[in-house]
Amino acid sequence: MRATAYRRWLRPIAMVEACNDAPVSASIITYRLGQITLAQSTSSPVHYLRDEDTIEKGRFGECLLLRLLIKGSVHGWFGDAKVDIKEGDIYLSDLAQTSEVWLEGDCAHINVMMRRADLGDITVHGRVLHGEWLPCRMLREHLLNFIDILRHCDADNVKEMTKATMELLRFCLRTDDVNNKDTGYFLDEARERIVTYIDEHLSESDLGALRLQREFAVSRSQLYRHFAELGGVQHYIRNKRLQAVLRDLCNEPHRSITDIIERYGFTTERQFQRAFRARFGMTASQVRADWKSKAMSDICEVIEN
Repeated sequence: MRATAYRRWLRPIAMVEACNDAPVSASIITYRLGQITLAQSTSSPVHYLRDEDTIEKGRFGECLLLRLLIKGSVHGWFGDAKVDIKEGDIYLSDLAQTSEVWLEGDCAHINVMMRRADLGDITVHGRVLHGEWLPCRMLREHLLNFIDILRHCDADNVKEMTKATMELLRFCLRTDDVNNKDTGYFLDEARERIVTYIDEHLSESDLGALRLQREFAVSRSQLYRHFAELGGVQHYIRNKRLQAVLRDLCNEPHRSITDIIERYGFTTERQFQRAFRARFGMTASQVRADWKSKAMSDICEVIEN
């Protein structure tokens, strides 16, 4: 039944067939959110074909499809361009153009469908945002968080999260255009080292610009340049901590909110609550209460719908 629903949902987008003799095993959960459609999907190895006939008969010719590969690997052709996608990468296709894609192994995706007009004249068909690239990591974490809290959001919060999704995507594509134009794809190695250090020391309250300047022997202005496009290093650290708190609120329901806040270096609860609500549109208590109140039957009902 899940595989049948999966094929039915994809029929206007692409023809689907198994890559081996085994039947297709797949599932999809779809959320229509006004400006975008958000979906979680899983699939055994399959072959997708979007040819001229499918484009002509379908109704999505004015749309773009973004796919975040959470598990597995993918390769394919977008027009005349061959692409290879690995876990953590984000790839995009223009549904007015042909594509042929193979999913290798058991794969899981987060999918976002949007109107082409909402991105303007940016070329996206066959674009791959590599998972190691910091802006791609930001968009990936945002999409994962969006899925996590979606069931608990009211209409206004969903609208804000949708707006943030589009803004992050535009930022990634603009930045990727600049990188490709100037030097091709590259990683800022110094910033990557700093980001790794931040991830490893999120729980330490003194983690901040001064400590990073000492650890990496960089000036304040150098550190600012590394994180200018991300809103500054303090903004980046705060958002990483908020995302970690959100994850632990859902994954550790028996740990108190106070313990989780302290774990990630927030010195006052008032400071934390203000920042958390501004980032996610609800308080930590609301997230915890909603999460605990969701019985398995409710989750099954959401999936069925």
